[in-house]
Amino acid sequence: MSISLITLRPFTLQDINAFTQAVNESLSTLKPWMAWAHDDYHPDEAASWIDFTRIQRSKGEAEEFAIVDGNDRLLGSAGIRFAKNPDERSALGYWVRSDAQRQGVATRAVAQLVEFGFQHPHINQLEILAAEENHASRAVALRCGFTLVNYCFGLIILESGAVNAAIYHLQRP
Repeated sequence: MSISLITLRPFTLQDINAFTQAVNESLSTLKPWMAWAHDDYHPDEAASWIDFTRIQRSKGEAEEFAIVDGNDRLLGSAGIRFAKNPDERSALGYWVRSDAQRQGVATRAVAQLVEFGFQHPHINQLEILAAEENHASRAVALRCGFTLVNYCFGLIILESGAVNAAIYHLQRP
């Protein structure tokens, strides 16, 4: 199955069950890279996350989006955390459910986030952090025009502990 159209939209409470299902069906690809992903992820955790995204949006701190296909099927999540100061970078994050991976979903979602981010005049630079061994996430950053600028130990903490992070930047065009 090929996914031809993806859209980013704010999460709603109607996404709780789909989010929970996507996480539980994708644990084999999420758990190595996402500390929050764990066996038997519950709907109350999804509800808490969705609530948190609404709070962040209302405070202007971040925008978290559901990645959905043309039928509004939840494919994952992508978001931007806004920098507090103009000399700081706004950070992007993303994940895609297992059965939608390797179809360009993350790349297209990040491209939409980049466009969204640079619509904000105070954002001059975007950043993606990925675990050094998370080659799929790192490839998305490169495909979206980000440049590897450094590695730093301890910026990402996984269940197994701190890991080396690859740091990618993208300047406002």
